[in-house]
Amino acid sequence: IARIKPGQVAAVKAILGTIAEHGNSWDIIPFANLANVHFARFVVFDDSNDLDRNPLPAQLALMTNVDAPLEGHLHDLATDCATGLDQVFDHCEGYPAPAVRTPAARLSFLRQHHVAARAFYVNRQGRTVQQIVSEERLRRAINDHLDSRDFANQSVAAVRMSIRTFVAGRPDLKWALDAAEQPSSRWHLDERINRIGYAIVAIALAPVLLLLSPVLILLLRMYERRDVPDTSRAPADVVKRLRADEDYVMQNQITAAGLFKPGWFRYFLAIAILRLTDYAVRHIYNRGALSGLSSIHFARWVSLDGRRRLFFASNYDGSLESYMDDFIDKAAWGLNAIFSSGDGFPRTCFLFCGGITDEKAYKRFLPTRQVQTPVWYSAYPYLTTKNIANNAAIRAGLSGDMNEDETRAWLRRFGVGNQLPESGVIARLLDGIRWDRLCRCSK
Repeated sequence: IARIKPGQVAAVKAILGTIAEHGNSWDIIPFANLANVHFARFVVFDDSNDLDRNPLPAQLALMTNVDAPLEGHLHDLATDCATGLDQVFDHCEGYPAPAVRTPAARLSFLRQHHVAARAFYVNRQGRTVQQIVSEERLRRAINDHLDSRDFANQSVAAVRMSIRTFVAGRPDLKWALDAAEQPSSRWHLDERINRIGYAIVAIALAPVLLLLSPVLILLLRMYERRDVPDTSRAPADVVKRLRADEDYVMQNQITAAGLFKPGWFRYFLAIAILRLTDYAVRHIYNRGALSGLSSIHFARWVSLDGRRRLFFASNYDGSLESYMDDFIDKAAWGLNAIFSSGDGFPRTCFLFCGGITDEKAYKRFLPTRQVQTPVWYSAYPYLTTKNIANNAAIRAGLSGDMNEDETRAWLRRFGVGNQLPESGVIARLLDGIRWDRLCRCSK
């Protein structure tokens, strides 16, 4: 994220264009040449004011969802994408002057302006771009094989054996007989340390939070009663422009930004909720579904302008309307907890209730905080999260033993299978809470 030089916003926007103009083919920075990039986008945050009328400068954000290591990705941007990087970020403060634009100088700029997400969701951890693209190619090849022969009178075991023989006989496909590469042991160790470390901190703080809970709840209700929801509407031309950038492929994107509500209580509550969110999406909702929503590929929450603003960016399947409906129907409690500290958000009750359950208020509010995404790239624009999970299961089924029922279920994946993996125990327990009943009691 970098500040745009005064008077240069229009020039930056002219370079970026809009999704409606170029779709997935914007090539000033050739994201398609970067083999480890899943999704990428540029967003311009226009200059504005905070709640105290203090100016907020215009800023340019480059976001990528990328396979590790991050340092290698930054190096690729600074070298393979140097020309495009220069063209875009030349309008930003602190970017190296033309005379000193070396790969090292560009890399230093990227490092200095890198901003870590407060919370970051990945639909399925450890699944690389190469794996996703290759497994789709594998499925298509097997489908062609199945269409080329008549298997009507053969047993399911014979059909599976035919598929395995076909894959083994293709030099470009026999890699699929091996299990997919897993994240490194170092990654697993880091995850375990993070999971246990947060659990220890939570246990240590539990007695204190329990003692303070009456005071915290009273403070929360005091602030909630004082909240003034934003009942304004986004101008029709703004909404039309935002919608013009949607529904070109199976996937869509959204970027939304808002100010934190005033006061330290709201800010620290928001940060605490985001830390819990990051832990939850890292260790609980890590099997392809986020509180019942299976359509999200990646999502991130990032602080902007210190403690004054927060933005949210997501890559998801389907339309924005269905995306909003899914949040309302399946994850209202979580969305309320995260975003209720944002200025103008529909009024909540006891943090989890109310809020976006007022469907009309939420759908009126969201466009007022939505930011246009002028450049958006997907490495696999026609694959949904279900397609990706299904392809991975097809590959996994090429090895190992299966009984007849398991083989039959595996073969259905070439037609109407697309079953998602089951969520973990804790995720199922959280998703099973009847928030509608609890919230009815809180009124």
